[in-house]
Amino acid sequence: MNNKAVFLDRDGTIIEDKGYTYKLSDLILFSEAVAGLKKLKEFLIFIITNQSGVKRGYFSIEDLYNFNQKLVSNLEKKGVRIKKTYYCPHVPEDRCDCRKPSSKFIEIATKKYNINLKGSFVIGDKPSDIMLAKNAGTKSIYVLTGQGVKYLKESRKKNPDYVATDIMRAANYILFKNEKKIMKKINLKKIVSTTRKNKKTIVTLNGTFDILHKGHDYIISEAKKQGDVLIVAVNSDKSVKKNKGPERPINNENSRARMIAAYKEVDYVIVFEEIAPINLLGIIKPDVHVNGSEYGKNCIEASIVRKNGGKIHIVKLLPRYSSTNFLEGKFYKKG
Repeated sequence: MNNKAVFLDRDGTIIEDKGYTYKLSDLILFSEAVAGLKKLKEFLIFIITNQSGVKRGYFSIEDLYNFNQKLVSNLEKKGVRIKKTYYCPHVPEDRCDCRKPSSKFIEIATKKYNINLKGSFVIGDKPSDIMLAKNAGTKSIYVLTGQGVKYLKESRKKNPDYVATDIMRAANYILFKNEKKIMKKINLKKIVSTTRKNKKTIVTLNGTFDILHKGHDYIISEAKKQGDVLIVAVNSDKSVKKNKGPERPINNENSRARMIAAYKEVDYVIVFEEIAPINLLGIIKPDVHVNGSEYGKNCIEASIVRKNGGKIHIVKLLPRYSSTNFLEGKFYKKG
């Protein structure tokens, strides 16, 4: 079994979910879908979709075929090749063997295309997509597009491997390979000492980094501009619960650290247990500590940073971009 695959849900994951979507005029790709899927060149990409609208009489098999063909054609023109599209036309009452979360279509694809399931992923916006992954023996990524926010609470109980804002973030999670960026506290002093000997300036940034979005992209990019080496401190699960309540974080500390390490601008990531990384900053003694504009120059980290000769750099946050807006379904636009 050599090939790795990504099995995609359709409506609400790569295209807008109009409710029994079949009209060609309703075929609207999510803005991040193409860019995200283009990253997954080393994977075979499949679509697996429940389409009970056929059995309910809302549209015909021919309508479904034409819609799927148009979608596949549009993606191919943009540089994304869908290996095959599988669909179930039945309603739940039919108790068929092909409706998600049944793994029938993945089993068929695995035999035909020689797929390594342990290295493969299911991406979708409904609990059935997570259960499909578990039934098939793949990893699962839950996206907050489509019905993702609506079913988030139920889906979290099924333990997806990662919860992403969209396909782009899902692709970043899948592709991350540089575990060496994630350091242990025991190695921190050595890394800092080596950096100083090489006469490089150190920049620090800290946060939860739970549901990543463009606001995070921006502050990380701006932080890197302030020096040579960027160290990002990520709150542990325990400290996030103290800061944000028992329902957070959505993603565990290992996943959050991986996703921050995936940024090319980030040189090192470290997980810390405190509410704020005061002890870490005392060890690192950064030249610059970056914070968002909601905290200001007199943020909780300012005292220890200035005590050791560093300065605070404030980045004005992008309007509307916040994890809360994503989790409450207030963010996504059409297009």
